[in-house]
Amino acid sequence: MEWRLVNLGEQNWLDTQAIYHALALVKNEYQTPNTLIITWPDQPLVCVGLHQVIEQSVELDYIKATKLPLVRRGTGGGSVYLDSNQLFYQIICDKQDYNQNLKDFYQFFLTPTVKTFNDFGIPALYSPINDIVAEGKKISGNGAVSYDRSRVLVGNFIFSFPAEHMSKILKVPNEKFRDKIAKSLVERMGSFEYFLKEIPSKEEVMQKYLFNFQKNLDIQFYESDLTEEEKKKIDEIKYMYQQEDWLYYVEKDKEELFQQKIKSDTYFSYTEKKFQGGLVQLFVYFDENKIADIVISGDFSLSPPYILKDIQNSLIGLEINQKTILTALIDIFQSKNIDLPGILLSELTCLIVDTYSRIRK
Repeated sequence: MEWRLVNLGEQNWLDTQAIYHALALVKNEYQTPNTLIITWPDQPLVCVGLHQVIEQSVELDYIKATKLPLVRRGTGGGSVYLDSNQLFYQIICDKQDYNQNLKDFYQFFLTPTVKTFNDFGIPALYSPINDIVAEGKKISGNGAVSYDRSRVLVGNFIFSFPAEHMSKILKVPNEKFRDKIAKSLVERMGSFEYFLKEIPSKEEVMQKYLFNFQKNLDIQFYESDLTEEEKKKIDEIKYMYQQEDWLYYVEKDKEELFQQKIKSDTYFSYTEKKFQGGLVQLFVYFDENKIADIVISGDFSLSPPYILKDIQNSLIGLEINQKTILTALIDIFQSKNIDLPGILLSELTCLIVDTYSRIRK
């Protein structure tokens, strides 16, 4: 199968996040070729996942003080500090060509990434759902999403891991935890710099990756530029990304729920739990034994991309009953063809019910 290769090299920081989102939308309309984008940002930035609550995920005061750009990307996953010491690969393909669930889609398209690390002597392995690890350290973070008929996977090769910057941008309960977070990041994260005496160049890594992509996935590349339709859509997405409504997409129209935290006479509860598919955070307002309002957020993957509000609305007004909640979730997931890899609906149900049980004790 032929794929288009668009090697953009260094790009404006905002472009690096808008490109794959825009190309997925254009593909839906114009049926453009399956495409691999290679790029990296011209300056550091903070990037949060599509389903995260900003103020619960990153330290806004630090980001503003250091004038770091902040953007919400069009895929799931967690908050990250991105810079030119990373090489991004961005895959945009037709869902019909690779009609897998997201978990299998990750594993398939991360094969050349794993092989590339192996070629440099790093014992990399695929770690479900969307990570690549070596000797217990995460060395590549990846996110995927479906936009109608388009599938997107984005990931990176990390040349030098910015542990200090990451520890400062991530939200912590209080500053006493900051050093612990930094230490934890050093222990858990890896890079070319950590594993190798001599760091390879971006060109060396890119060439090995392109070779492995073609060989392992039975693909042939032809090089091409972006189309005029794609460039126009990129500008539209960049404009959208700079709007407050997009940056606070998860929180939008939920201000009243978040304000419940300061009212002692309400059944407001915040809880979080780490699953195989990522961290789930719940903000729930209970009215006696019913769900009055709810926000589901976190660093998980979810397709279709803007389906969270539908999921939340399907739960509002339900009694806190395991069978009732699970049935509602099954109904909407089946009717909307929703994919939430690595998190069972029974697990999500238990998290909601357990949250209610704790506040009623």
